[in-house]
Amino acid sequence: MNIYIASYGKGEEKGIYIVDLDQAKLTLTCKRHVATPDFPSYMITDDNVLYVAYKNASAKNDGGGLGSFSIVHGDLILNNNYSSSGRSYTHLCISPDQRYIFAANYHIGATAAYALKHKLIDHKIGAVRHQGFGPDLLKRQTGPHVHNVGFTPDHKFLYAVDLGSDKIVMYRYQDGHLVADEKHSVNIIPGSGPRHMIFSKDGRYAYLVNEIANSVMVFKINDDRFSLVQNVSCIPHHFKGFSAAAAIRMTSTGDHLMVSNRGHDSICLYRVNKESGKLSLLYMVHTAKGPRDFNIIDDQYLVVACQEDNKLQLMTFDETNEKLLMTPYECAIPQPVCVTLND
Repeated sequence: MNIYIASYGKGEEKGIYIVDLDQAKLTLTCKRHVATPDFPSYMITDDNVLYVAYKNASAKNDGGGLGSFSIVHGDLILNNNYSSSGRSYTHLCISPDQRYIFAANYHIGATAAYALKHKLIDHKIGAVRHQGFGPDLLKRQTGPHVHNVGFTPDHKFLYAVDLGSDKIVMYRYQDGHLVADEKHSVNIIPGSGPRHMIFSKDGRYAYLVNEIANSVMVFKINDDRFSLVQNVSCIPHHFKGFSAAAAIRMTSTGDHLMVSNRGHDSICLYRVNKESGKLSLLYMVHTAKGPRDFNIIDDQYLVVACQEDNKLQLMTFDETNEKLLMTPYECAIPQPVCVTLND
């Protein structure tokens, strides 16, 4: 099985690494490195295309933007890279009709929209700047920082999770144009620093991981309104060091949810109550340093991208018996930051 790893490696090491996961032998083998002009910060797949959000790697304002690669027999063939004049993106999503791609600009706090044409990034439609700031004393909230974009399960809204202003901005969208819907936008507890949001399989609940507060918030959704029903920690209460929550994923069954912690360096495993939406902490499994991202494969394996230790780690998961175990199998990748599958 091929998996795709985004790398912040120095110089020519940065780019996308194609890694083979042998599920029988439990091995991770790097097959190919695809160099990119900028740092690939996040990647998604859609209809055998890998889309990339780029962080500008140039001292000049001529990089950043988005990229598109066709996936052919597991390999990557460049369709095009679209420079955004130095704008760096941290996340992206594709509209249900595959005509538009939306991107989160962390650095200036904006949600950008681009047109897609024949799986190419065709042109930029526009961007909406966010407003606001938060109380974080480490200066991560001196202004808006959009970290995550996506669609609500019913596709009524495009949402943008803003770490800097403690807000989930809901957008109405038509023909790629975005209009903020303040009535349905969600204000988060000040200082939380929301990072990424996912939804239950039935769309009744939303799960928001907070990078600064190191917590997961559970929201119940009624009539397009978000109501907070639970706020749980994702690090031990006795832990006093610095930590920053990162990735959040759910198994395909919807029975379990996981979060990665950078600093505490762990994967946190929760059981999901599908009726109430609430989470019950099971335990945490330590990883190498800086698990910025991970992905769940066939509800049986986790591939964890440990940025600070320059490696991928392989974990096994027995969902029936709720056993998440670290294996000794690893793969050296320079500063891995995103793990993507071709679903």
